[in-house]
Amino acid sequence: MSLRTWRGALLGAFLAVSCGGEPEAAFEDPSSQGDLELGLHGNGGQGPLPNWSTPTFANNAQVAEDGNQFFVAWSDWRRAGKLVAARVSVNGRLLDPDAIDLNPNLRPDAYYHATAFDGRQFLVIWTGERSVFLARVNRDGTLDGDPITLFTPTDHNAVGSPGIACHKRKCLVAWIASGLTVSREVRGVTLDMGKPGLDVQEVVISRSQSTEFSFGISVAWSEDRYLVAWTDTRYGSHDIFAARVRANGSVLDPNGFIISAAPGNQNYQSVTATKYGFFVAWSDSRSGSADIYGTRLKRGSANVLDPLGIRISTASATEFSPRVASEGDEVLVSWSALTADTARVRAARVKRNGDVRDRNGFAISKGPAIRQLLFGNVAYASGRYFIVYGRAPVMDEPPYQVMVGTRVKNDDVVDNPAIRISHAPSVEQLAP
Repeated sequence: MSLRTWRGALLGAFLAVSCGGEPEAAFEDPSSQGDLELGLHGNGGQGPLPNWSTPTFANNAQVAEDGNQFFVAWSDWRRAGKLVAARVSVNGRLLDPDAIDLNPNLRPDAYYHATAFDGRQFLVIWTGERSVFLARVNRDGTLDGDPITLFTPTDHNAVGSPGIACHKRKCLVAWIASGLTVSREVRGVTLDMGKPGLDVQEVVISRSQSTEFSFGISVAWSEDRYLVAWTDTRYGSHDIFAARVRANGSVLDPNGFIISAAPGNQNYQSVTATKYGFFVAWSDSRSGSADIYGTRLKRGSANVLDPLGIRISTASATEFSPRVASEGDEVLVSWSALTADTARVRAARVKRNGDVRDRNGFAISKGPAIRQLLFGNVAYASGRYFIVYGRAPVMDEPPYQVMVGTRVKNDDVVDNPAIRISHAPSVEQLAP
């Protein structure tokens, strides 16, 4: 996707969420006004800083963790097909200021990717024109060989953003299938990273030809199974569906079961595991504008504990793209809040019983940058959540976008200013 088409695609997604209408006035946390940074990134107190020499449009950051560090993989829209990564320690130190080149020989079709830790290595998978590719990164930040072709479908192309989750070196990768003889189905593969040849086995998760590829796939592992969640239009509007898949690839819910079918559209789904099952969050337009809702799934079953959804935030901004992570008991839900002139990142904690600790959320992004949007996911390790988001000085077709991240404990943003992950020397000069 070119920079010029970004605005149109993003606005189209907003309209799908909110069923039309102008966003209302901003929901702004007044406490954030006193936390102004210098330029886009603050006073540069972190060390080391990213070592970049040219501007970049960093986008779609995806995060994994190994308990001691966070692994952030993102795409660079200024160089088509370029994927890069960097590690951040649980203490907030950027470990790869030069970044890790995930596909040094490029693959021009590498736009949509996901990442996970398999118990030994960080994995980055991405969809291409015909195949799904895999890069392996050791915990010290070195590449384990060149990227490989993980799987080439014979009857479809893999489209949209894929999902991946792993447990003890066994993983499930899922994507939306389209083209050739298949249209809008949910497909995937299981892989065993501990076996020669990775032991890749194809899985058909849903043959219902109604998946909406614009919102991608979300996958999580809990106890003895995966949960795959997606946006589906089989009932006319956007609804959230999910299916449980065992480690051996057997699908417990062929074609999926309903997570939310409230009035209006539900989309931008995200799923995480808890000690008690799974938690799914989404953007919901049942009230006219886009709000953030979620639900708990009982462990070991397809029992949706909150069939009407938990109301997490119904602030006046257009709220979309929620991302979830859990420390086991509680869940942290983060999302983007859009108004006519600003975009901000907010978050809220949801307790084990479904109660929301922070109704309408608290501010994650700080400072004067006009656009601060959450596109990737969230991870939890060593008592901290890590939220990575994009930052730019203008809303529409910015000349660049950089990735920053912050650790969060309870409702406290630990890193202010945020940790710089991608960067260019010209950024501060162009700051508003």
